Amino acid sequence: MRLLRPSSEAEMIAEFLGQEYASHDRYGAHIDECLVQEVVAVRRITEPDIGDPDANADRRRVLARYRGYDADRESYLTDFPGAGVAWNWVALTPAELLESKTNGYPGSEWMDLSQDTRDPRIAAERIMAGQVACPLVQTLIGLATRLRNGLAVPPPILVSADAGQTRVTLEGHTRITAYALAPETIPDDINVILGTSPAIANWDEY
Repeated sequence: MRLLRPSSEAEMIAEFLGQEYASHDRYGAHIDECLVQEVVAVRRITEPDIGDPDANADRRRVLARYRGYDADRESYLTDFPGAGVAWNWVALTPAELLESKTNGYPGSEWMDLSQDTRDPRIAAERIMAGQVACPLVQTLIGLATRLRNGLAVPPPILVSADAGQTRVTLEGHTRITAYALAPETIPDDINVILGTSPAIANWDEY
């Protein structure tokens, strides 16, 4: 793992929302609802300016409503620390990327795909062996095919409670698992956003 440059919570949130909004068939309608409820224009997500404090505050409110980030409501990011996380851009090797764990919530689709190992390589092995059948499998196979055809995808967002030794996916489960299906497409140095803090160990997805 190689440090590239500092990032920030504001950049992480802009990337998170932008990446999920781009998967409009899966997440877009929900994010659109949150934008309406928070009275935030969609361009805050599609054209983010992390140098604008008001825009950053708007996106933070949308993420709080959408995923429970630093909010008193039960959702994906409810227990994730809303302060004290160091965000950086880092470069990983292909092996380091595929060693990153997926979602740890019991019963999640990522746990099911990997037989509770949280290892995207095992999920890929099971998919290729025809051992799992769900709508997500076709999405993953399709994305792996597009990666082989030269598709460029956004950087995953990873987090760690131990300074990067253990890495867990915050956003990008689909991309990382598709990379496991097509590992030859992973760049020698793949850039990701990494958030580190001992407090992340208290996140229930960790």
